[in-house]
Amino acid sequence: MLNKYYKYLPWLILAAIGSFQHATHYSRTAFDVFYLTIIFMIVYIALLFLHEHYLKYRYKDFFTHILSNSKKDSHS
Repeated sequence: MLNKYYKYLPWLILAAIGSFQHATHYSRTAFDVFYLTIIFMIVYIALLFLHEHYLKYRYKDFFTHILSNSKKDSHS
């Protein structure tokens, strides 16, 4: 199961760096940095999970509907 998520590892590392940078901008203490970094990472992983299990198929159906040309596809 984890084999399909290895492709997201570089993006997860970049998200961790970005989360840390945002956390250092908004925090006052070291605990705030840790807490905000964890919160930002949880949100990023939740968005990744949402994309992988739901939105990817919705995008496919949506773009197929938008890009299809019903006049050419009818063959009348």
